[in-house]
Amino acid sequence: MRRHCALLALAAAFALPVFAVPPDGGQGLDDGAFSDHLTPELDKRLADEAIANIAMLRREGRLPEAQAKVSGLVWPLGPVDGAGTDLHGISNFVDLDAAYPSHLRDYSCGTRTYDTTSGYNHPGIDYFIWPFAWHLMDQGAVDVRAIAPGTLIASGDGNNDRSCSMNAPNTPNYVVIRHADGTVARYLHFKKDSVTTLPIGSAIAAGQVIGKVGSSGISTGPHLHVEIRASEIAGAAAFEPHAGDCNSVASGWVDQRPYRDSAINQLSTHSATPTLLGCPTVGTIQHNTDQPRYKDHFQPGDPITLMAAYRDQGRGQVTQFRVLRPDQSVFTSWNFDMSEQGATPQYYSAAYWYWSHSLPLDAPDGLWTYEATFEGETKRHFFRVGDTTTAVGDMRGLIGAWYEPATSGQGFELQWINGNTALLFFYGHRDDGSNMFLIGQRDGAWDFGQEVVFELYETRGGRFNGLDPGAIQRPTWGQARVTWVSCETAVAELDGPDGTQVLTLERLGRTTGLDCN
Repeated sequence: MRRHCALLALAAAFALPVFAVPPDGGQGLDDGAFSDHLTPELDKRLADEAIANIAMLRREGRLPEAQAKVSGLVWPLGPVDGAGTDLHGISNFVDLDAAYPSHLRDYSCGTRTYDTTSGYNHPGIDYFIWPFAWHLMDQGAVDVRAIAPGTLIASGDGNNDRSCSMNAPNTPNYVVIRHADGTVARYLHFKKDSVTTLPIGSAIAAGQVIGKVGSSGISTGPHLHVEIRASEIAGAAAFEPHAGDCNSVASGWVDQRPYRDSAINQLSTHSATPTLLGCPTVGTIQHNTDQPRYKDHFQPGDPITLMAAYRDQGRGQVTQFRVLRPDQSVFTSWNFDMSEQGATPQYYSAAYWYWSHSLPLDAPDGLWTYEATFEGETKRHFFRVGDTTTAVGDMRGLIGAWYEPATSGQGFELQWINGNTALLFFYGHRDDGSNMFLIGQRDGAWDFGQEVVFELYETRGGRFNGLDPGAIQRPTWGQARVTWVSCETAVAELDGPDGTQVLTLERLGRTTGLDCN
């Protein structure tokens, strides 16, 4: 670790050209950090269960007839536009080289896979969750979704989910789904008591949630192992659905992601140095050893740690960091390239780095922004300093459409009625693509920098022709917690049964004659 000047000293130089600042600490994970092992005994056990259940379904006439080859696989983690697409990485692909040991070839002719001296060639794809994997697992933050439609033919649950070793008991929690073309998908290492309780023979839709990511069975950390087999029998050939230079097939994915999907998974602020990468204590008391120490509300003079967590971070990839005051002026900025950390590999499958400082005693009150631009994408995290807010001059000046440019297919409409009664309409989409319309009402004015809570309700029962007002229902959905930073920018946090997400909003246009300043 290398210490450097405090944030106050950096702020004094913010008008100078942006400079490189090494982190106070952090760590990278090489490819393969989250791994597992499918023993011949487990292979046979899963196969025997699937064969018996398929035979039962055939006798009862409940097994669908064979159809065309399955394609158009969907992303296996959820919620989409949330933890399932942000807080992940890939540690291993299918090993396409049948020789062993140390004969490795993934679909892109790389070595992001593994084999063993016993003859095990990794037959699946490992999706780990990141950062604070154990913390995320304990929260049940990341769903496992079926990659293709099919029939549930085997499942198991109730096993310990805190494995952290290749010598762990061979007892994963699992789901096995048979596709219409006879191929079989195995999903392993679920969180305990999260596996779908649907009965054997149930139809499973593509994208349907079938459990939560965990670390049961032979597993070195919370991740999902998903593999596609030619059939349900033991030892059936494993398929790699990714197309590449060393796998000249049509991609099985509806949207194949890049081999190196370099991105910032999360920006966060903390009260002190966060702790990651620990393994659970072995014994009667099982607990996670991640200590995020998240903190988003500070006072002037408080210590603050700023962290950035990456997936597929590469040497030479520069991140531009900024910290913005509540008025959006730049408090400080710096650059970071992990190649400056010494003998790092070309890529880390995951990494985290942090900068620890103290806020100045005269730090202005309000909503601050911690911002990072990496590989053309900008991510933001907001934290508060102090307790005061700034008055909105004219509340009616906030009327209009508010949207997030990064996800412009969703956003809010704000309207004022009867003085200080505000109506908030949310227009968005569920993970399956269907529309989701929510409405909330709040009485009373608010200030810039104040978190405003709207209880949201979902409208159901409407139709275009033959509308029956009596059929309209508005069950409670959840909450929108919105902070207006200025007349033009706001931050909204949505939390409900469809998941959680944060939107960084901009106003689409002003109403002529109204100004909130």
